[in-house]
Amino acid sequence: MCDGTVPTYFSYWGKASPAAEGAARYHLLVFHALDVAACGKTLLELPQFSLKPLADDLGWPLPLVERLFVFFLAQHDLGKFARAFQGLVPDLSPELVTSDPTKRYTHRHDTLGWLVWQEVLAEDFPDAGLPCPDHDFWAVWMRSAVGHHGRPPQEAEAGGLLSLSIKDFFLREDRLAARAFVEEIAGWLLSEGVPEPGRDQLKTLCRHAWRLAGLAVLADWLGSNQESFPYRSRPRALPEYWQAQAVPQAGKAVRQAGLSAHAIRQWAQPAKMFPYLSEPTPLQRYAAEVELESGPQLFLLEDVTGAGKTEAALILAQRLMQAGLAQGLYFALPSMATANQMYQRVGRVYRQFYEAQPQTQPSLILAHGARALVDGFRQSILQPGEQPGDYSYAPDDASATAQCNAWLADNRKKALLAEVGVGTLDQALLAVLPARHQSLRLLGLAGKVLLVDEVHAYDPYMMTLLRTLLTAHGRQGGSVILLSATLPLSAREELLAAYRFGLGVSGEVLPEDRRYPLATQVGKAVASQACETRPQVRRQVQVRALHEETGALALIVEEARAGRCICWIRNTVEDARRAYAALCEALPAGDLALFHSRFAMGDRLDIEDRVLADFGKHSSGDGRRGKVLVGTQVLEQSLDFDVDLMVSDLAPVDLLIQRAGRLQRHARLANGDPAADAAERREPPVLYLLTPEPVDAPAGDWYAALFPKACFVYPNAGRLWLGARALLHAGCIVSPGEQGQPGAVRELVEAVYGEATEAIPERLQRASREQEGKDLARESQAHFNALRLDKGYCEESSARWYEDGSVPTRLGDESLTLYLAEAVAGELRPLRDGANHPWEQSAVHIDARKAVNLAPDWQRRFAGALQTLRSRYRLLEEPAFVLPLVRGENGVLTGRVLDKQGQTLEMRYEPVIGLTW
Repeated sequence: MCDGTVPTYFSYWGKASPAAEGAARYHLLVFHALDVAACGKTLLELPQFSLKPLADDLGWPLPLVERLFVFFLAQHDLGKFARAFQGLVPDLSPELVTSDPTKRYTHRHDTLGWLVWQEVLAEDFPDAGLPCPDHDFWAVWMRSAVGHHGRPPQEAEAGGLLSLSIKDFFLREDRLAARAFVEEIAGWLLSEGVPEPGRDQLKTLCRHAWRLAGLAVLADWLGSNQESFPYRSRPRALPEYWQAQAVPQAGKAVRQAGLSAHAIRQWAQPAKMFPYLSEPTPLQRYAAEVELESGPQLFLLEDVTGAGKTEAALILAQRLMQAGLAQGLYFALPSMATANQMYQRVGRVYRQFYEAQPQTQPSLILAHGARALVDGFRQSILQPGEQPGDYSYAPDDASATAQCNAWLADNRKKALLAEVGVGTLDQALLAVLPARHQSLRLLGLAGKVLLVDEVHAYDPYMMTLLRTLLTAHGRQGGSVILLSATLPLSAREELLAAYRFGLGVSGEVLPEDRRYPLATQVGKAVASQACETRPQVRRQVQVRALHEETGALALIVEEARAGRCICWIRNTVEDARRAYAALCEALPAGDLALFHSRFAMGDRLDIEDRVLADFGKHSSGDGRRGKVLVGTQVLEQSLDFDVDLMVSDLAPVDLLIQRAGRLQRHARLANGDPAADAAERREPPVLYLLTPEPVDAPAGDWYAALFPKACFVYPNAGRLWLGARALLHAGCIVSPGEQGQPGAVRELVEAVYGEATEAIPERLQRASREQEGKDLARESQAHFNALRLDKGYCEESSARWYEDGSVPTRLGDESLTLYLAEAVAGELRPLRDGANHPWEQSAVHIDARKAVNLAPDWQRRFAGALQTLRSRYRLLEEPAFVLPLVRGENGVLTGRVLDKQGQTLEMRYEPVIGLTW
């Protein structure tokens, strides 16, 4: 049909052709359709994108399923046959169809393609060898193809497509051209003998449709690359173009994008991947020796901090890859700071997963919103044409560097396609939320081990989404590794049940196993094994109570002057700042550090570096002596630091156990220098707990009286009372401890979360019930927001689809990004002027209620400068919130905003204090 005898349709248009000045460049629609189909065909050759799971579940031959996918993928742009689309660039070329001003392009071409199916193909399908053309089964295929822009095509909830008619967008000859194209490619893309699908197979296809949709998105991105598929306007026979141009170029495009099949390295002893492991821990030996099931499976590793959970998880991931159950992994963490640190750790070992290949290199990607600010990741990106280098994968090779293909790194939506990824859990949760391109994220996780660290760290909303993700990952044949030190038994049961539901294994009650440490394996069967903890991390932390802030301040000053390094973890930013200011009056400012979430990103990264230098694993005794770190919850899981003594505000018991894990985390000599023999020589560790006394009959404001701000952060006063009572009754935290032993980790956690509300004192029960009601509401919100995956890739799978990033992965985190700009000589400059990505480094996140708009006087004063700024930087275009700051005589930067109540707030910024108001 592309022989030059009839008008043709364009897919893309471009600038003037180099060969003919002034001539328009365009790519024929049918050629682009075949480019994308060829990319899809090439992707199926890679094990991580194979359709074998779908073929096995359907009971059809894999080659048949692959040909069906390619055939439908070639129809992904049927909507572009619409005269409405062709009229976007009128009079592009005399060889093309003429425009028609009566056909207006008011709906995207993905929805118009679905119209073609509904009104042209479904009822009178060309002779393509598809039985029952009006069967819903083939509609699922078509939705996954035409919805290649990241969301399903639009359609009305109850019959009829948005009350639209195909005649509003297509001329009769357009419909005939689309039909003729489908009929022609069916003749040589489809094989004969397609079986008639049944209702059970429709359900199967709906579950796999998300994978098909993700492949369509990926293939379209690859097939739309002009460098790989140059614009062509000369007619050519389609089978000839397919064989001579589309298929060969698709192979090159896929390879250049960094998408390759990497041979998995076969380790007889996977622990040897880590040269520094002279003697594997008991948990690591379990990971190296446990018998794997033949199919997808989940491992939950529960052990104390310092037990080597990360290495154990990577050993398990390597073994799952060696067994052919995965081709890569994604390491999900609770925060950007933890992800940054894990990226460095994984970067030193990830290439040991793969055999060395001179021409290709597995990509390691960092996946979170501020990754461009991380020097190590930015420097790892291989630019086009750059050689991978560093081919030696020897275990003792310390020169190998992390590398990532530039095509994979240029967009967070592609991040999960890299062989190995490290990032926040949020990036993975977007795979099961109605965010644009979620199918690409779900596809990226397919064929990977999903490794979730600190699984206890998430609130009810995120835990509900995580359970949905585990179900989805199990359905697509993925394996999972969960890590935790303080997971309640009830949460463990829910996570394991969600994954087993995804595997199609349900109905069996999981046994309650209170042993600790514990490794649990879940697949078709359930098995658990208690593990010993290595002697170096068996310890007892004394817990002593403080009941007044003045006592905490006096203790810290006394111990700092005695040469000990100390951390005080507070529950709110305001409390942390107040404590820091009080300590500044008694101790040298150079010995104090403040760390919380309201610093500009660049300053926050600088503080992280300072904390690691002063308190990190390799810090010296002289460098640590007398240093004090005051911070908020960001210290619980963020940084690998250790201190001689810790003070903590009362918080949920599992978080207190986590905080205590930073107390004497690394073995040291008495003078504070690292101990080469890993033998701790400091005085026994002590956690000072600032808490109201857990009396038997507390007042209703038992917690709020001491923590008037923190009571809004941790409102479940009853559970806090249970935790304080358990800790002070035991007088210690014993890691790991024995069953029934006071202070043992499992016993402390269950003393709080295993108790019914009735165990809480009467005056605190109301607050606890209110909070538990809010938790149930958050779970309900998560169920509402999550995709209904059983429905397949269709608009009905969600009540509303969002742009990527608009649907929340966290609740109660309604934050606003402020870009801080300093007014200098009549213009606005980034706070971190001169740094890499200066505006990103000048961003700070605050409560969205605190700043709705600039104050009127500030709007008038900086209107012109803001307009100039927004015209220069796309990042700062509306609705980005830029806060102009003026430097006062005292050096403090100030700006004025209106809060949600319409009140004027003066905001102040200092690099050592952060943003205040």
